[in-house]
Amino acid sequence: MSELPAGLEPAPEIVPRDSASTIMLRPGPSGREVLLGVRSRRSRFMPGHWAFPGGVMDDQDRPGKPGAFARCAARELEEETGLTVAAGELVEAGVRTTPPMFPVRFHTAFFVAEIDASSLDPVPASDEIERLLFARPDGVLQRWTEGRCAVPPPVLPLLRALDACIDEPVERIVDALTAVNEQEQRAPRIEFVPGIWMLPLHTMTMPPATTTNAWMPGGKRFVVIDPGSAEPAEQTRLLEVIERRRGLGHGIDAVVLTHEHQDHVSGAAALCASLNLPLRAHPAVLAAAPVAGIERREAIDDGEAIDLDGMKLHARYTPGHSPGHIAFEIVDRGGLIAGDLISGISTILVEPQTGSMGDYIDSLTRMHAARYRTLFPGHGPPLPGEAFATLIQHRRRREATLLEQIGTDPVDLATIARAAYSDVPQMPRALIELQALSHLLDLENRGIVQRIGDNRNWVRA
Repeated sequence: MSELPAGLEPAPEIVPRDSASTIMLRPGPSGREVLLGVRSRRSRFMPGHWAFPGGVMDDQDRPGKPGAFARCAARELEEETGLTVAAGELVEAGVRTTPPMFPVRFHTAFFVAEIDASSLDPVPASDEIERLLFARPDGVLQRWTEGRCAVPPPVLPLLRALDACIDEPVERIVDALTAVNEQEQRAPRIEFVPGIWMLPLHTMTMPPATTTNAWMPGGKRFVVIDPGSAEPAEQTRLLEVIERRRGLGHGIDAVVLTHEHQDHVSGAAALCASLNLPLRAHPAVLAAAPVAGIERREAIDDGEAIDLDGMKLHARYTPGHSPGHIAFEIVDRGGLIAGDLISGISTILVEPQTGSMGDYIDSLTRMHAARYRTLFPGHGPPLPGEAFATLIQHRRRREATLLEQIGTDPVDLATIARAAYSDVPQMPRALIELQALSHLLDLENRGIVQRIGDNRNWVRA
């Protein structure tokens, strides 16, 4: 992705689908337990994650009528687990909407119910669920902390709340879960893996994204990477999330940038001023106009280690999208905070004036060779490490398609771009020409094509 060019409209946010989920409790040998299902590995949304039974509303739930969310929760519970609980017996425990960083979003109502101890362990009644289990919340949280199970970020705070009150009266549990949902909707603690918090912030970024991810990795100390929003309300949300982490006894060291584009830096000055923090980035980024007004600036060089007392980051210089782009390896954890090296929601724009397609593909190739397990991009949800291989293949296929349009007779850039990007007709003409030009300049540097007169006409070398 990149900052929004002049004249291009920002993308609309994806409209959430109404859904409902049931937090089912039962007495167990060591106290109350909660029902979780392991989502199918083929699921589009959070495959393989442990979550509460639930799903989207459909016509039989009578959307728009009173009680629709409870009917949805009861129906989904029976369809997924075989357990039958009347909609009227479900107690609502708050609502939450999926952040706009995801390509699929849900507006979910949560309900609580309890069944007696004589109920048998349920067997999945749907291919959406691979396994069902009743468990104590502390055991699930311990497995997640140790990396032995995956839990969706919206479920984690509810499990933490349950851990604190699971054996109290149901009314107390409902109150606690409702309060957590209210706080999470306003200023969420989003963790895909332990120790790496994040907050998607509304920014003026390239469609189809509407947000930029501010990542907050650390141990007893942490940093904020890419606070990109210029909107005061979004900056306030970020400060509230930071204060939640500081409330756990964690100290904040610095604001860190992957690169200088506005959708990654626009909130940096305000955050540095609010918390009296230094700004850290590659020297080329610190020299850029968007950060010139920040007094405390410290360079990060390739290979530098950032010790966060329980987590260590390793700066990896990854130019191409911008001259000073840095990604951050999470040492010994198999992760990479990737900035705009890759996107979880679309492709990355490499502008010919400020970027380099050759450098970009070289950076992708080097990072792919490092064999990271998880990539934490600047836009969209995390990706598996093999996404680098897919992206490299995509870029090489695009390059080959461009070359197919060029022969011994001069061909103008517009014609080349239009033919090479015919598979994405919705992409604005100006953008496909920019991307085509970046590829052509790289091909020229490699002696494969050459310009005739200017950037508008090309032939085979």
